[in-house]
Amino acid sequence: MTLHVGPARYTAAGTVTFARYGSGEIAMQIINAHGERECVATVSLVPCGAEHPGEYGVWLKDWSANDGIADALVKAGVVTLTGKNYATGHVVARHAQLTAAAIAELNAVRGDA
Repeated sequence: MTLHVGPARYTAAGTVTFARYGSGEIAMQIINAHGERECVATVSLVPCGAEHPGEYGVWLKDWSANDGIADALVKAGVVTLTGKNYATGHVVARHAQLTAAAIAELNAVRGDA
């Protein structure tokens, strides 16, 4: 299964890939049709003092070049927004939970499927 996400304000459509940050948080990036990274959709905030986003939670970067990526991920059925935010200086990260489809993809990548 591959999760597709439509374009955001400054990023092209692509597929979602998963990894982990050193803190254990889920990392997501969008890879375009040419196999190039469009953006890193998440940010690791635990080392900055934020609460851990949860087993299937993420902190989304929805600012600057990532403007609109949170809504694109919601529309694609990859995440649901929780309404929690974390201020990181001049910008705010948005908290989201992976959907069942995204959890299945993450588990397949980890070999838990």
